[in-house]
Amino acid sequence: MVLKKTKKPHIVHDLPIPMIVRGGGMSVPEYKEKPYHIVLSVDVANTVSDCIITGTNFETGVMYLINRNSQLMKDIRKPKPGEEIFGKTLDGIVISKAAIEEFVRDIIKKTVSECKLDLEKELDFVVHTTGIVSEWESTGHINNYLGSIAKGCMDAGIPMSKMRPVMSKKSLPADDREYSLLDKVTYSGSIAGVIPATGLSGEQSIANDMEGDLSLAGIKQGAINTPVDFRNPCLSIDFGTILDGRITEYVPKDRENPYARTVGCFIGLGGAIVDTLVKGTGKVDKQFGSAHEFFGDERVTGLFSKKESSVCKDYTQKINELIDVEIVPHHRKRYGQVPIDPAIAENEKIKIIGVDCGEDFSSYHDLQDIGREIYEKQGMKTFTDVVDRVCAQVSLRMIDLAKSEGLLPENSAIGFSGRAIMSGRKPDYVLEGIVERNIYPDPYDRVLFVSSALPRGAALMARCMGSLGTPKRPIGGCRGEGCILGRRKKYHGS
Repeated sequence: MVLKKTKKPHIVHDLPIPMIVRGGGMSVPEYKEKPYHIVLSVDVANTVSDCIITGTNFETGVMYLINRNSQLMKDIRKPKPGEEIFGKTLDGIVISKAAIEEFVRDIIKKTVSECKLDLEKELDFVVHTTGIVSEWESTGHINNYLGSIAKGCMDAGIPMSKMRPVMSKKSLPADDREYSLLDKVTYSGSIAGVIPATGLSGEQSIANDMEGDLSLAGIKQGAINTPVDFRNPCLSIDFGTILDGRITEYVPKDRENPYARTVGCFIGLGGAIVDTLVKGTGKVDKQFGSAHEFFGDERVTGLFSKKESSVCKDYTQKINELIDVEIVPHHRKRYGQVPIDPAIAENEKIKIIGVDCGEDFSSYHDLQDIGREIYEKQGMKTFTDVVDRVCAQVSLRMIDLAKSEGLLPENSAIGFSGRAIMSGRKPDYVLEGIVERNIYPDPYDRVLFVSSALPRGAALMARCMGSLGTPKRPIGGCRGEGCILGRRKKYHGS
């Protein structure tokens, strides 16, 4: 199959909140006057932490960006004497209870004050998550750490009521009740029509256990304004510092339970691979540096050349030889620095696809050395292209494995998110690889890339809790089919 030059990947960017213009040039954000569901999400990640406020128009189901701020984790203050220490990030940054609380408090305050959001009257819900998975002082510290993120939210002025799911339609704000279906269906824990796959790490909880579920939901939400019907069955890959992702099943129309099971998931190294290559250049800190600092936020767009230089091809192959993409072996308790219990996954009939470099990132220095060699001998242009092709090829290898395991039926769709797959030529290279594999009759309408999938998913989860769906533009259910509201009502005995 040959991809036409005019065909580009579907890339969903953040949309700024619409403004209502008044006489004299005055303008106000649309959410001030129209029915909106506003959610604040704060994600304390391994490399880049974000506080993002989104607003979803109830009438259209379209989500907009109200405001966002990002902060590098390396800038968190050092623990003071006597403070409780939780552990270290992937890069060895020591984190204390008080420092996390202040870090979260400050980024929320900044984000809220810049858009002048009224936390009592306008904010509907707050979701706090974290992607940090590294060395904890004890298992108990993980839950305490998550509690400290919540404490930071409250210190920023977030009412506790905005952090708890509603129990009934009556407990919703008056302007939300008109759009709620809580009197018809109950919230069963599913997000966007999918049963979450959390808890696969066994006795040791992991901090990013929820991120894969939310990112999948976020990609589903982002697909609303594209030709891609990103409903079940589907495959999502979130390429943050640490990899996560989900694969969902097709749900037969005659099955009583209308929710899709998660049949596969992704764990291991994502953006950490790129960060390590970048650290070898000497242009960022060798311990705490990141690709975010090195490349910035700019994304290269436009047509690209399919020609790959022999030098670039050789380096890309050399790096890929260091990277394992496989079904996680049963003897591994950590894979790509992520705690995991494959036995639980097997019992739940979930296949785990992992990405690692050596055993639990033991080939870190080899990867760093290659990054240094490419940058010093070949320069920035080749280095950038190698990075883009490596990320694309790792993604394609995951897709190949999923397909060989029978997890990618012909009626599926594939979605991507995360800083290490959204930039540069990566989307172009990924789509090109999918076309070459003849996975779909028309891959152009089966593949998409979505920015800010995690906060989108957080906002969608908040709406699911209040049954604040849009049946005319369904996100749950299967590709090409209608809303599953009727099946849900029957299933829950409503």
